[in-house]
Amino acid sequence: MHTKGNSTVNTLTSRLTTPTRYWYHWPLNAISLVFKTISLINLKIKSLRPKYYPGAFIISIDNLSFGGTGKTTLVAEIGKHLEQNHIKFAIVMRGYKSQFETKGTKVQPHHNVREVGDEAKIFKTRFPQQDIYVGKNRQNSIESAIADGNKVILLDDGFQSTHVHKNLEIMLFNPRHPFYYLRNFTFFMKQEDFILFYKSPGKYEYKYETNRQPEPGAGAGPICGTYDFELEHFYDSEGNAVDIQDSPTAASILGFSALGDNLRFKQDLSRLETRFKMVDFKAFNDHHTYSEEDIKFLNQRRIELKADYLVCTEKDFIKIKHLNLPNLQQIPLIYAKNSIKFNFGLMSHIIHEICKGERKK
Repeated sequence: MHTKGNSTVNTLTSRLTTPTRYWYHWPLNAISLVFKTISLINLKIKSLRPKYYPGAFIISIDNLSFGGTGKTTLVAEIGKHLEQNHIKFAIVMRGYKSQFETKGTKVQPHHNVREVGDEAKIFKTRFPQQDIYVGKNRQNSIESAIADGNKVILLDDGFQSTHVHKNLEIMLFNPRHPFYYLRNFTFFMKQEDFILFYKSPGKYEYKYETNRQPEPGAGAGPICGTYDFELEHFYDSEGNAVDIQDSPTAASILGFSALGDNLRFKQDLSRLETRFKMVDFKAFNDHHTYSEEDIKFLNQRRIELKADYLVCTEKDFIKIKHLNLPNLQQIPLIYAKNSIKFNFGLMSHIIHEICKGERKK
């Protein structure tokens, strides 16, 4: 659903606070311009003949950068609310670097991270009653989802699939990310129904102005708001909740992650330092494949610093669990589950649009 009226987005982008530029940004900008131009042409060509799926309501969760905005958390939050409203849904995603990325498959409980990817494994664990599909060919996955009786489809990173018509498009935007501008031109935001800006702490703040309309697509531009993350609970390798405050002295932790934005997780942990002390943090590259040597190194570092726990994200833990380390239960490794918060009723809007779409059929 492409909205019209660009004044809201133009106001937003013109008032973004630009991050500090270092010397290496200038050659990156030049390379990025070429990349974005090629991407623009490719997206426009694919959009000339979009495929419509009248039997399904497709919600696209998008971003402009190379990761680090929180799409996985948003998809999980939408899925949670859909289940609470007894709405069956499917999740369609690429399964980046997985064995089934090219061939495509419907995710089953027995699939491992190497076969379908860490995010798909997280979704299947959280939503065992829902259908999850991975594969580079999104159209094939969507058609499979519809054939399996799904009327609501969450399209992860659907921005790249301009050849697919979407009923609702949500853009996550993190202006604090130092390279948020390298993948796509920011004017793409004007085609979205919702634009969500990360409420980033620190110096990369931004301001926005919008006349928020009651329904997306009403002609006044996208509905704009902010989002933030909150760490909810910690869990051990068996899935049991862990209260790290439940000790006679303040617990200390060593945090680590392999995300598109590791700084965000580090800051989320830092916000909770009234509950524990973070003695160190190790950042790995996004989509890093953990090895037994990595875990040994992290645990040895924990011992050296006398930290009580190793703490990672759920996404990291899924990959570590796949290693099937014989002594994993002996390592005080816990993972954090987070939730996403908004400054307006995004979930109510989504449920309303789905119900409205059902009435039109």
